[in-house]
Amino acid sequence: MKEKLFNEKYNDINVPEDDVRQAIKMGVRIGSTHRSGEGRKGYLNIKWFLSATAFIIIMFATFAVPSVSHVMAQVPVVGHLYSTFNDSIGRNLASQNLVTELEETATAKDIKVRITSAYYDGAVMGVTVEVKGDVQSDDGARFSGFYEIYQGDESVSDSREIVYFTPIEDGYTGQIQIPYPYESMPEHTTFPLEFLRIGKQEGKWAFDVPVKQLPYNVLPVNKESEDTAASIRVQVDSIIEGKASTAINYTASFPSSEVHNQVRLEAYDDRGREITISVDGIDLETKKENGRLVVKGRSIIPEEIRERTSYIEIYPKVALTGKDPNDPLELDPIKMDINSLN
Repeated sequence: MKEKLFNEKYNDINVPEDDVRQAIKMGVRIGSTHRSGEGRKGYLNIKWFLSATAFIIIMFATFAVPSVSHVMAQVPVVGHLYSTFNDSIGRNLASQNLVTELEETATAKDIKVRITSAYYDGAVMGVTVEVKGDVQSDDGARFSGFYEIYQGDESVSDSREIVYFTPIEDGYTGQIQIPYPYESMPEHTTFPLEFLRIGKQEGKWAFDVPVKQLPYNVLPVNKESEDTAASIRVQVDSIIEGKASTAINYTASFPSSEVHNQVRLEAYDDRGREITISVDGIDLETKKENGRLVVKGRSIIPEEIRERTSYIEIYPKVALTGKDPNDPLELDPIKMDINSLN
């Protein structure tokens, strides 16, 4: 109730944008002249020169309509590691002091790449990256890097991707977020990450990023929806509750000939509002069983949902092999009472 009241009052606030920008600029100028060191220490010194009023104005002016936890995580003093990235999980965890700061470095071709932080929440992992040195941009395009995870394992979704970097005072910073790509999730593991290109420069910057799983709950569900005419079944197996994220594990079963079917989930809360699924349709395991194709998958909701809703309705949708993917087969919804899942 307190969070709801806070959000209602927050949304009613009228913020003078011009005055806010001036306050921000003044705070940055003052802070820059009173730094006692570089990096995090120097950055944190800025907070002593921001009044309580300016602190609140900055908090409300910078971000449009986030939840309370996201607002607090994005304030530079609290969530500085993820304040520039569109990663609500990282910002939320940073606000709870649950992000691990790291100093993992690799240097090649006069370019130094440093892993500065990491988290492992439920089924989601994230890292922040810093780049310094003789870097060259990509012909006027956004400065980017090309990386692979898990040695480019083809069974892992999006095992090779591009990350875009943001300029900072003496280099660039970027962020990578991936769902844990395997069915079982160890408490301690490493995140194999290798950059193959930084800007225009090809090279090798390899890391085995250490990550520790934050406490999480696995809630058994075992409810299914089936289209008997199409002989397609989707079962929600379990929900993984992390500190700042929620994962839905499911199993889909198709005729063995339909190897290219794709499952997508839509989720709604107890007020009929759609729940954002940030990553959908991760294939954890595919096998043939009794003449059918069985796919274990996972979808990620970038928030902890127990405080938001009393139940979730999952609408499975299946893009069928050889059919229009924009016109998927829609199965009956699966309703899950959150409070009864323990």
